[in-house]
Amino acid sequence: MSRRPQSQNNGWTKLAESPAVRRQQAAFACATGLPLTLLPASGGAEHLSERPPGDAFCVQGCLGGRSGDRCAQALRHAEQRAAQSRQPGIFRCPAGVMKILVPVLAGGRHIGNLLAGPFSLKQPTAERLHRLAHRLQQWGLNARADQLGVTWRHTPIIDEERRRAVTTLVSMFADYLSECGNRLLLKQADRKSPLMQKIEAFLREQQDGDFSLRAVAERVNLSPCHFCKVFKTQTGLTFTEYRTRARVERARQMLLENHRRVSEVAFAAGFNSIPYFNRAFRRYVGCAPSEFRAQAPGTNGGKKTTNQA
Repeated sequence: MSRRPQSQNNGWTKLAESPAVRRQQAAFACATGLPLTLLPASGGAEHLSERPPGDAFCVQGCLGGRSGDRCAQALRHAEQRAAQSRQPGIFRCPAGVMKILVPVLAGGRHIGNLLAGPFSLKQPTAERLHRLAHRLQQWGLNARADQLGVTWRHTPIIDEERRRAVTTLVSMFADYLSECGNRLLLKQADRKSPLMQKIEAFLREQQDGDFSLRAVAERVNLSPCHFCKVFKTQTGLTFTEYRTRARVERARQMLLENHRRVSEVAFAAGFNSIPYFNRAFRRYVGCAPSEFRAQAPGTNGGKKTTNQA
């Protein structure tokens, strides 16, 4: 299984273990009756779950033996599909129960996943349990029907309407984590060194977000070429990436103000092209600016901003 850079895993762990996220995670489990697991991207075994291993769901495998390998494989495939589509996905584990996986994006990158489940849409029949046991035996897992029965006894049964509601809740939680992740990335970049403090002080002076690489390099007495190398080493980002993220974050805050049109927000944040602004916003936030405003609480669904250009 591929591993993400250590700094990215550390950022995800810090985010996932924050008290606010833990409270929301526990509230979700209490309200829905389903466990919600936070997984780092491509790190299925390093889970942060509200349920202890060995219960109805565990990425180590609930059927014993090497069932965890099959669980991890199913999870990895679901993660790849969800990360590519940037949409929630549903998959079945080797035991036949269902799970909902929603990718979490920050800075346009896939940093983690939310995993809700297990659950099923209907009670299993004895015939279905027998078929599942036979399939597991073909995979080299000597599972018996009674082992599967134990797993299924701990699996909640929900209807399709409730399944859609759970998917919506998990998606909203993923959006919240994405916003927190974007802010965390900017803070991490800002406090790396005295150089970054000087750069940040200069950027704060440019409230309209209109600052060039050359202007910032001159402010800290470096050549543009050397500045780019130092900046990348200090932050892990190119200056262009950092500037775009900062502008998107500024635009995200301004979009909560109903009196501003989307085009006004784009130019005020430092973007000179509406199409580029829309692409950058979708990359770093996960949706179009108008969609973000429509979903944000207290903005009347963006009714005052129907004209984007």
